[in-house]
Amino acid sequence: MRNHSTTARRLALGAASALGLMLGASSIQAQEYGPNGNEGPFYGNGASEEIEVIAPRHRQERSDVTGAPIRDVAISQAVRFDDLDLRTDWGARALKDRIRYTARTMCRQLDFRYPVSTDDSPPCYQTALDDAMPQADAAIAQARGYDDE
Repeated sequence: MRNHSTTARRLALGAASALGLMLGASSIQAQEYGPNGNEGPFYGNGASEEIEVIAPRHRQERSDVTGAPIRDVAISQAVRFDDLDLRTDWGARALKDRIRYTARTMCRQLDFRYPVSTDDSPPCYQTALDDAMPQADAAIAQARGYDDE
């Protein structure tokens, strides 16, 4: 008789577990992802969801030191933010951090590739930030609805 009681308990416990799994599985909801389906939440911050960061390097016609021709050189890179919620302080801060990182990285690349610059060359990092940060501020204002006022 004991075997029958133990078996009945195990069956009841198994059935209850299976029922719990079925009920739990039905409450799982899909999470919203980006346009490619694999990029995390997609916030759709506006028409343009990237900011162009341009790192300039001004050059004069010929080097005073070597006499070699010098070119004006600049590089640029897009900074995406479609994965950020710019309505939050965290999202806005993350966008500005991405811009600072990109500007710093590009200016280092320019310094490495073109180590000779002129005295009148603008500061690369600050010039890149001065151009990109107003774009970031505009994107944040648009996401927060400030540009409608």
